[in-house]
Amino acid sequence: MSDVSLEFHMRKLGEKGRLSELEELVHQTSIRELTKTLSSKLPRSDCINFWNYLLLACNTGSRESCEKRFACVCHFLDGLRTVELSYKQTFDLIARLSQDLVTFSPSELVWIVDHCVDGLRLGDAKCVGWKDLLPETLAVLAATPQFLVNGVSTNGPQYRNNIINSLSTMRWPATILTPIADMFRALHLSNAEILTVLNKFAGALQELSPMELPALCFQLFSMCNSASKLIIPLLALEKYFHRNYYKRLFSDMCSNSTDLDSIDSFSDKELREAEETILHHLNYCTMYKLTEQHMVIMLRNFLCMPDVILTPFMLSAIISMTSVNRDPDSAPITRSLLLSFLRNVIKNNENERKLADYSVWCRDAMHRRQVDLQQVFSVLLDQNKEGKDVITPGLTHLAFVLLKSHQAPKMHILAITFLTKFIRKRYQFGQGMIKKIANWMVVYQDQNQFSECLTMLSVADTYTVSECLKAIQSVMEHMLWIPGEQAMRMMNFILPLLKLSNRVRDALIKVLCKAMGSSDLQKRRMAIYGFCMILKQLNNSNSLRQTSSSATSFCTQHSISGYSMMTQSTLGSRSNPQRNFDMLTLEIIGILRNCLQQQFDIRCTLYENLQRAVELNAKLVPHILQVIDWHFRSFFETSPAEDQVANDVDSVFRIRYDLMVSSNDDMHMSIQLKDNLGQLVQFVSQCLAIFERSPYGYDASEMQRLLTLSVQRLVANRLNLEDTAPPATHLKCALVQQQLHFIEGIISHILLSSKPTNEIITNVLPLFKQHDKLRKDLQTLAGASKKSRKRAKPNDSTQNNTTVGNLTVNGVQVKSMCISTTENIWDLCILDRFLHLLHDDIVPFAAPEKTTQLRSHEPLVRYVLEITALKVEHIRLEPDYKQMTYSKRTLKQLTDITKTIYERCIRRLPDLWRDFDMQTAELAAKVFLECLRTAHCTYEKRFKEFVKGFDMATLNNKEEAIYIVQNVIEEFMKEDSNGDLIKDAPQLPIHLLESLEILYDHVDFGDRAAAESYTWLLNFCRSYELPNADFGLVHRLLFTQRQKTHSGSFFDGIARQLGQVLGYLNDKDQSNMDSSELSLKSLSTITAGSCLQHLYSAVHKQLEDVDYFIMKANNLNYKCQLVSDSDQVYWRGNLDALDRSICTQIIYISRTLMALTNVCIPMGSMMDGLLKLLIQHYTCMKNLAKHYLSWCTTDDSIGIVKSTKFELLLREVGQQLPANFYDLINYIEANTLDDESKQQPKKRQLKAERAKVLRETRLIPKVIMVIEDFNKQVIILSKKCKKLSRLTDHLHLGTIRDFDIQSGDLRAAIERSLSESYDIDEDSNQAEDQVEDQGTDVDEAEDDEEEIVAQKPQTSRRRRAENDADESQPKRKRVLKEKETVQKKSAINKKTVAHPPPKQVEDDAESSEEDDEENEEPVEEEMPTNLRRTTRNAPSEAKTKKPTIARRVGLQRSNKK
Repeated sequence: MSDVSLEFHMRKLGEKGRLSELEELVHQTSIRELTKTLSSKLPRSDCINFWNYLLLACNTGSRESCEKRFACVCHFLDGLRTVELSYKQTFDLIARLSQDLVTFSPSELVWIVDHCVDGLRLGDAKCVGWKDLLPETLAVLAATPQFLVNGVSTNGPQYRNNIINSLSTMRWPATILTPIADMFRALHLSNAEILTVLNKFAGALQELSPMELPALCFQLFSMCNSASKLIIPLLALEKYFHRNYYKRLFSDMCSNSTDLDSIDSFSDKELREAEETILHHLNYCTMYKLTEQHMVIMLRNFLCMPDVILTPFMLSAIISMTSVNRDPDSAPITRSLLLSFLRNVIKNNENERKLADYSVWCRDAMHRRQVDLQQVFSVLLDQNKEGKDVITPGLTHLAFVLLKSHQAPKMHILAITFLTKFIRKRYQFGQGMIKKIANWMVVYQDQNQFSECLTMLSVADTYTVSECLKAIQSVMEHMLWIPGEQAMRMMNFILPLLKLSNRVRDALIKVLCKAMGSSDLQKRRMAIYGFCMILKQLNNSNSLRQTSSSATSFCTQHSISGYSMMTQSTLGSRSNPQRNFDMLTLEIIGILRNCLQQQFDIRCTLYENLQRAVELNAKLVPHILQVIDWHFRSFFETSPAEDQVANDVDSVFRIRYDLMVSSNDDMHMSIQLKDNLGQLVQFVSQCLAIFERSPYGYDASEMQRLLTLSVQRLVANRLNLEDTAPPATHLKCALVQQQLHFIEGIISHILLSSKPTNEIITNVLPLFKQHDKLRKDLQTLAGASKKSRKRAKPNDSTQNNTTVGNLTVNGVQVKSMCISTTENIWDLCILDRFLHLLHDDIVPFAAPEKTTQLRSHEPLVRYVLEITALKVEHIRLEPDYKQMTYSKRTLKQLTDITKTIYERCIRRLPDLWRDFDMQTAELAAKVFLECLRTAHCTYEKRFKEFVKGFDMATLNNKEEAIYIVQNVIEEFMKEDSNGDLIKDAPQLPIHLLESLEILYDHVDFGDRAAAESYTWLLNFCRSYELPNADFGLVHRLLFTQRQKTHSGSFFDGIARQLGQVLGYLNDKDQSNMDSSELSLKSLSTITAGSCLQHLYSAVHKQLEDVDYFIMKANNLNYKCQLVSDSDQVYWRGNLDALDRSICTQIIYISRTLMALTNVCIPMGSMMDGLLKLLIQHYTCMKNLAKHYLSWCTTDDSIGIVKSTKFELLLREVGQQLPANFYDLINYIEANTLDDESKQQPKKRQLKAERAKVLRETRLIPKVIMVIEDFNKQVIILSKKCKKLSRLTDHLHLGTIRDFDIQSGDLRAAIERSLSESYDIDEDSNQAEDQVEDQGTDVDEAEDDEEEIVAQKPQTSRRRRAENDADESQPKRKRVLKEKETVQKKSAINKKTVAHPPPKQVEDDAESSEEDDEENEEPVEEEMPTNLRRTTRNAPSEAKTKKPTIARRVGLQRSNKK
């Protein structure tokens, strides 16, 4: 029968359902004909019908039909390798065959499996039918109980596992990785098998092209059923994209040029498209399988590895799995766990950047550089700009999470920078984001970052922000209901919008008009600030008012009705080119005009803000002078200018102080401050100085005349001032203060109007002398008022109430009768001119011969420097709404002041204190320090620019400021050999050292100045003895620069030298002192206390850094378990290096603590600081032991413990440090009550002494507890490492400190200590030991209200010191004597508590049983000599306990796990 007829008959019989005839037809047909027909039908699309009928006909169960079927199947599978079929055809044919696999024999199924494995090895991407057939075949075989494979009997599960292992270990062709992944996904692998397969794919996908990745990743993501498996392909993909795309991209961003001739394997477009598709698959595959909580639980193992998480791909992958990214509208960002995790990782990254700048050890321990988040965000922004919005919602919400971080300025800066760039590139998202930030600004009024963010957005993209009119209007409406200062802070983001949007400007004016009519003082201050802010931005182009029908009528001529009709018609005429500006300015100033009749605070706020507006917008001056003129004239009584005679001698001139200060009662107890004439004069002088440059628009001659008259009358002493003779009254003090301000304002006028052609500058000195006399008189009045209050009788309530209790200023009660004499109205501009006048040789506004007398007047120079320091300090104390951080004008003024002080004072400071005045030199150093502090706090980002502004070393090839200050300090110490200079100016070197500290903070660790500064500090400490404790600051600088530039052992030498100064507990360290040890002359009994505190701070910071790096090592260990085999060597090498570095650093710290625990440290806060360091140290070592426990799980990893110096660490400190601590306990107990023992019996206070005992000993049980916890972890670790080493041999097994405190016996002991002999019987205070479970809370002893004091088990005799000198010395001799007494009596009263051998200790450490109760009589056990410990001596026979409450304050060592 031909092939066509056979196929025709089979199809005809099959379609009619005549299976018996079909089976008979196939039975009569030979295998050769069947296979030939199958070969001819295989390439055709209808082959599936023939294949279905053939399998139905052969499924009769007879042997012959099974052989024919198997022969056809074999021919079919071989044909799939030679004939190219579509995937659908192949899948249909394989799916039909899979339905009958259960009827195949095991041997036939084994052949099919082998055939599929052979097809996989061939690696033909066109023939991948095996991926669908192999899983089904293995599933059938796995259910078979027993069968033969190559003559060997096996079962189904065993055969399946063998095939899976074979597939996992074979080399996979790169062309068929996706079909292989699809096959493994269908095999239903176990968790261990999935991990093996994923690790295999992680290494294999590195060779694929970008177009092959998305399909493979979909299969891998579908295979992952947990977050711990999903991270494996994500790490592999991160490596792939970093190597092929981001590495080159970041390199181009950091370099100035791009290599355009390079030929890359793949194009950037292909890589970006592949990444976007992969992120889409990741989101789809994990949407319903993994929650954010699952991901966070896994990702927290990478919390301390920002270099792994904060890469563009990994960051995008994590963001794509957040619920906020999937549904931005319904998911609140505050509940996104993944975004909170990313915020913590970013915080750790910023901390690592700080650590790298602070410590050379941290830089060496971090093998990879910190992530530059600005670069990462820039890359993600550029990708979003191209319209690829897979992670856009999540990325913006991540910025919101960073912005909402509480008290995290660095997070806020990152968020603001990102949002600014994002809105500029994706402006269509701007309105929604701005609306959200504006709502947060109103809700979270105590946080400044939201208003700062809106301000930066307004500056960067003014058009986009101005379109959000509804959000802006909503914020303006809330300004009327929130505190005034908060409203002023919110108002700053509206300032840039006023130049563009008239609607925003008019809406703001409407709100400010409502606030101006409020009864709340803060609201009116806010309105003044807002109106002046508008005036600063006004010009003719942006002052056009609305003309639409909906325009409101709040900007009308009614508000300026005080102006003449001629003025209105002139300014409002259309021929005026500045018509719009003039009209709107007059309207606003007309509103502000009413403030001149309001309270004192309102007027001062008006002067301050108008002065700033005039400085930034000079066109306002004519209009403001027109308003302020009548108000200014009202304070002076004088005849008109035309009536005055030529010499002006007999003219009438008087100042109306009643318009500034008044009293409402005869006793002058209610003072009303109405105005500040001095501040007004200074404001008018500023306006006149600006007006003089272009004098048009107004006649200011009368104001000039009044100021000139004021100068003449004050210089001639013809202006009557307040009588400052006692008695002092409140009104008199207030008037004197107003006169001081008036003189200060006149001096400001002279400085602003002075020119080389006039001689007005010569009037400054006589004016200052009057000012100085008034200040001294005011101080005298203040002293007289204090004396009068002291003389007042305590029982005379009427007089007390009259003098102090009812004193009010503007309705507010005050305590002081006289206002402070340090108040001054000069601003930075006036002070800058004053400093130039007093210190520069040539000034542009005065003749040189006129300034000589001013410079030689020491009180004037000192006063100007003092006020400058106060004003510069006030800059960093300004409220947030003034936004001093962004004020370029203030930064320039600060830089100019610093430059003058540095060039004219600091650089020649030795000449200043030799030739002029020591106090002036001290004040100059203080001003320099305050300038540096203000720049450091307020302009931290621009500090280097600030330094370049005043230090011209780079331009003039001179020494930098750091070297200049160092030389000045050294010269001061050389000249102060006799201590004369330090008496006259005790703070001068302190100010210079603090200045050096700020300059050092901004020196990069790679600069030459960093290393040289440490060398200078070390030589300084070795060369000079410090005269007082304040100089201990130099030790803090030394320790900081040491850690910044050097690593290795250093602080242990400092601790040993402290032992030489304070004394040793034991003399062994004194005998071990090396001749090459540090010998710092600066370290003496005077500076030992401050040096010890600085040493504590340095060691505490080192322990914090080590603890962080231990967590980093844990994260790195977790990553080593996930990376592919090819990367294992690299990451394990990094982990080993990090562990060695950690152990080395802990060894250095331990040596320092061993030296400190042998020093006679004074009791109190210094001893508490040492005990806290010990707690932190042992906690850190316990975490390190747990780290080794987490990865010493295999035989290969056990040997790494020894190679990472952990055993060396135990050998170094395992026994010596705890031994020193137990000796320190004796020292603490011996010195606890010595101070009280000097007092008379009647003066003793038992409660205070009890509190002191508890306070001094409260940390001892905690230290013992952390030591025991560390020993427990080492014992557990030793069980895993016992083949290589016995770690417990290096441990200190502890001392039992279990005793009771009995209040009755304690009180009796204290009374006996007051006897003449001061001898205490050794055995009278001992009580029976009482054992307590380990769960007892040791800290309960602190809260107990019973009289509890730690009692020593064996108390030595104590005698009174023969003299005060003996008593002032440390108690180390007493400790030694006690030890001798204990040794002598140990043969009589000895209670030996035997410790179990190491094996038993290890077993007990892991047991979970309860500790057995202690027997009444101890039993001695034999134990090895090297492990035998002698406990504290206890009485051989226990004394009967009294019925009193006892509390344990010691801690008994327990072997409970």
